Amino acid sequence: MEFFIKKRDNCRINEVTKILKPVKFVPNRYGDRFIPRRYAQTSSSRFKAECKTDRKTDVMRMKERKGYWKSHSFAAIFNDMFNLNPDTDKILNFRDATNQEICKKLKIRQPFETFMEPTYKNVHKLDWSCRPRSKPLSFIESVHDLPRIKVEYTNIIDWSAKGQIAAIFSKKLVIWTPNTEETIAYCALHTTGIAFNPTGDTLAMATFSLSRPVLRLISRFHPNLKANVSKLKIFEYIDCDISCLTWDCTGQFIACGLGNGQIAIVRAKDFAHMNRHTVHDRHSARVLVIRFSQTSKYLASSDESGYLYIWSWNNYQLSMLTVWVSSDDAVLFDWHPWREEEIIIADTEPVTIALFHVPSRKVLSFHRRPNVDCFITALAFNKVSGELVVSYSYPGGKLPDIVVLASMDRVVDVMENHEDLVGHLLWSPDGKQLASAGYDEALTIWNFFGSSPTNKKVNPRPTTASHQQRNRIKEPMGGFDYAFLYKPIR
Repeated sequence: MEFFIKKRDNCRINEVTKILKPVKFVPNRYGDRFIPRRYAQTSSSRFKAECKTDRKTDVMRMKERKGYWKSHSFAAIFNDMFNLNPDTDKILNFRDATNQEICKKLKIRQPFETFMEPTYKNVHKLDWSCRPRSKPLSFIESVHDLPRIKVEYTNIIDWSAKGQIAAIFSKKLVIWTPNTEETIAYCALHTTGIAFNPTGDTLAMATFSLSRPVLRLISRFHPNLKANVSKLKIFEYIDCDISCLTWDCTGQFIACGLGNGQIAIVRAKDFAHMNRHTVHDRHSARVLVIRFSQTSKYLASSDESGYLYIWSWNNYQLSMLTVWVSSDDAVLFDWHPWREEEIIIADTEPVTIALFHVPSRKVLSFHRRPNVDCFITALAFNKVSGELVVSYSYPGGKLPDIVVLASMDRVVDVMENHEDLVGHLLWSPDGKQLASAGYDEALTIWNFFGSSPTNKKVNPRPTTASHQQRNRIKEPMGGFDYAFLYKPIR
C-alpha cells in the first residue's frame, strides 16, 4: 500500500517566547559592552582556589599573575585608598556562573539570561496543535433514523449551542434534543440549508421558492408553540438557490454561498444585503461549503469544480487571500479550533490531506495516496482535543470507517457503524459528542471521550484477547496502521 507523508518541522512560525533562565555556562564577556574576562574560562576552579589575600604581591602588576585579577586584594586596596565601607559601598560588581556559590552565600540573586523558546513544545512531533487521547475511548450512545433526509445539500443538519439538533427532510424541519423526548416538527418545503447562530436561539433557514432564494430567521423552538419567523428576505435579483450558509462568530452576519458561485453577506438584524453591488463571484461553479475560522478572521469557501478560496474577513468586507486548486471535483476543509491561521484541506480522490498555513501560504505537512482505493467524504476537528476526525469510504462494498488522527501518521481511534458513506460530521456544544450522518439515513451519536453524563469513565468496549486479536489482524486502511493505535507508521 503506497502512500507519502511530509512531516511538519518541529519549529512553529513566529511563535517563540522570551524566558529567563539561570546561567549555566561561563560567558566570555560581561554585559553588552564586551568587557573581557581577566582569567581563563577553563581554569575557574584554579581561580577560586587562588582567590586568597596575598600581601606579598603587588596586585596592580599583572606580570607575576597572568590570567586573572586578584579581586580580594584589589578591593581591599581601593577600600583603604577611598575610605569605602565594604558592606555598603561597591566599586564594580560582576556576577556570573563562576561565582554562583558565593552569590548564594551572600544571598545575592542568581544571575539570569534571556533565552528564546518555542511557545508550543512539540514533544510528540505532531503536525498540528493537539491534545490526543491516550487510547480509544469513543462508543455509540444512540442511533436515530433519518428517513428521506436531503443528502444533496451541505447544511442539512446542525447542532446548536443549546444542545438541539435540527435536520431537514423532504418536506419538514425536525428539531430535537438528544437523550430526551422533546421533538418539534415544522413544515418546510424546498429547504436548501439551515444553520444555528452562535448562541443557539435563532435558526437561519434557506429555501428556494418560485425560482427565488428565500432566507428566514426562526426562533422559539418549543413544543406546542408555533415557530416565530422574525425576519424574511427574498432575493428578487438572484435566480439561483442558496447552496450553503454560515454565521460569523458574533452572530451579526450570515454568509451565503449561491448556486451560481457568488457569496452574499446578509446582516442579521435587518436582513440588509451588505455586498449587493460588490458580490464576490470568484467561484465559477456552485459553492458547496462555506465556513469561518474561530474568531472570523478568515472565511473559506469551496465549489464543486475543486476550487477553495480563502478570504480575509473584516465585518462584511471580503478580500481574497489565496486559492487552492484540487485535482478532484470536490475539496473538503476545516479550520483548526484554536490555531486560526491553520486549515486542513483534503482532496477526496485520490486521498490527500494537507495542513495549510494561511499567512505564509505554505503547506506545512501532508498525507497523500496515489492509489484510488478509498476516498474521503467528511472531516472535522474536535474543538477540545484538536484531533482530526476523517470519514473514509471504499469502493467494492466495504463499510466506511471514521478515523481519528492526532497527526498525519498517528491514529488514535477508529469508529465503525454506518452502512453507507458518511457525509456529515458535527459536534455537540461541549465537544464531547460526535454526530455522524450518512447516506444510510442514520444519525449516530458517539461519546467521543468515553465519559458518562456524570463525567465518570466507562469502558463499553470488550477487552478480551479475541477482541484484541481481531483488531490486530484488520487490514490497514487509508495508509494508516490502526492495529497499533497512536504509534507512528514506520
